[in-house]
Amino acid sequence: MMLRYMFVVLSCTITYCIASENTIETDTVINGLTAVTPGKSSLNMNGNLTPAQQIIYIYGPRQWKMQDSNLINKAGNDYLITPGMGAHKLHVRKLPWYKARRICIQEGGHLAIINSNSEEKLLLHILEENKINQAWLGVHDLYEEGDWNTIMDEPLEATGYSKWTLKIANEPDNYGGKQHCGVLLKEGGMDDLECTALVAFFCEIAF
Repeated sequence: MMLRYMFVVLSCTITYCIASENTIETDTVINGLTAVTPGKSSLNMNGNLTPAQQIIYIYGPRQWKMQDSNLINKAGNDYLITPGMGAHKLHVRKLPWYKARRICIQEGGHLAIINSNSEEKLLLHILEENKINQAWLGVHDLYEEGDWNTIMDEPLEATGYSKWTLKIANEPDNYGGKQHCGVLLKEGGMDDLECTALVAFFCEIAF
């Protein structure tokens, strides 16, 4: 009887250790947003995250190896993973759209493309935390005026998010005939700007 009991305890201990080694470290609360481990995201019927955004910070190479062992070398450890949305990073350094796009590619990702209202709320929260008014996104109408696409050559309407700001009338308005790149405004919604403007920018790594 005692031998059987010791065997059960030993088995449970081994199982617990293995599970612990495969767990990604998480913050318990990030400014009111609840962090969770992968595989436990709670999605609503529309496939968006619930209002309590679920966020995981990446702490080091071990976690990235689960996705791509080269990503940590390119991106560093300051991307923010959100289950169902990918990983995002705000660069507060202000650059033209083309240079911002190049940096995101060098980090193994691309300029961020918003795919839902939940993702917009997440990025707006990051803007608010960093006191940034606007940031480049991966959208443009460089091919044809008024025909907005993503940097993946996907029509903007197909992304699941095509909301323009109501702060300015008739957006996108191509003011001055030179506004062909999109930004996310801190109040919500997008605006079109000249691609040469110096603006902070969001990078995204999809997985």
